[in-house]
Amino acid sequence: MVAEEGPEIYLFDGDDEFAIQESIKKVIGHLGDETIAEMNTTRLDGRTFSLPELKDALGTLPFLATRRLVILTHPTSRMDGKKERGEFLDYLSSPMPGSKLILVEYDFLTSERDRREKRINWLEQWALSPEQSQRVYLRHHPRPAGGLMVRWIQDYVKKLGGQITTQAAFLLAGQVGEDTRLASQEAAKLLTYANFTRPVDVDDVEHLTPLTARTGDFELVNAIRDRDLRKAQALLHRSLQESEPLQIFHSIVYQVRLLIIARESLDEHTTYDDIPKSLKISYYPAKLALDSVPRFSRDFLDMIYHRLLDFDEAIKTGQIDADLALDLLIIDLTG
Repeated sequence: MVAEEGPEIYLFDGDDEFAIQESIKKVIGHLGDETIAEMNTTRLDGRTFSLPELKDALGTLPFLATRRLVILTHPTSRMDGKKERGEFLDYLSSPMPGSKLILVEYDFLTSERDRREKRINWLEQWALSPEQSQRVYLRHHPRPAGGLMVRWIQDYVKKLGGQITTQAAFLLAGQVGEDTRLASQEAAKLLTYANFTRPVDVDDVEHLTPLTARTGDFELVNAIRDRDLRKAQALLHRSLQESEPLQIFHSIVYQVRLLIIARESLDEHTTYDDIPKSLKISYYPAKLALDSVPRFSRDFLDMIYHRLLDFDEAIKTGQIDADLALDLLIIDLTG
């Protein structure tokens, strides 16, 4: 297979981590043989990397391939000053013969509020500049909400070679919220149950995809806020008797994201009736978030969310199992 040329640099951002991972897989797939491509792939973390380290990785000659690939996550995390940003962008603007670079930010570089006020993030501005239009590919990855999530589930099921009824897709979307990773796992489980010989129906979803902590009463997150280790561990272990560790983990991530959005909505003086719409979810989970969020500060929610992202990355890279990650997370956040 001949490697595809395409852009030199890819910039992926957004809050849909699963979609970002799928985009990365597509880039790797276009580089040729999967094994050879993986041998020529270097992963760096922007929270700890140095510019010379990035230069060395991109300057290394590819082995049995025409291109090397470097994936840099969190590229803006240590770029606080104009000097650092300038040196970084100067290097990115220079040719990278024999290499491709993927920059990954697991959040939006430019928030909706900043975009409305025409304050575009410096890295996004650079990527969109006319000078870089031929060599940089920028793609946002927003989580699908409402009807978009229903369509996402239908398309993903079709991609896996199966079928799902519209009613079942609506029900599954209601169960998983905007979590595409959880939706992909549930879709695969449901199709296996249906043996790929018939469409997944409502009964299948009701039988195999029970409600999780996503629409619960935020007891676990509240226990973390209160730094009540004993209660948090008891709630966690009770949940583990009913659900898989990874499902619980992503449910906690979803809950915290919901609380952050609810906190922002209240801080911006959004009316109570408008909040379920702004959260892009149904009234019941929105009300639960609104009932809980006055007890949380924005700083505390941001701290929890970033710790969750750290553990999520450790789980995805095989550094830790999901069940152990949950226990360590509880200890870490209640200590």
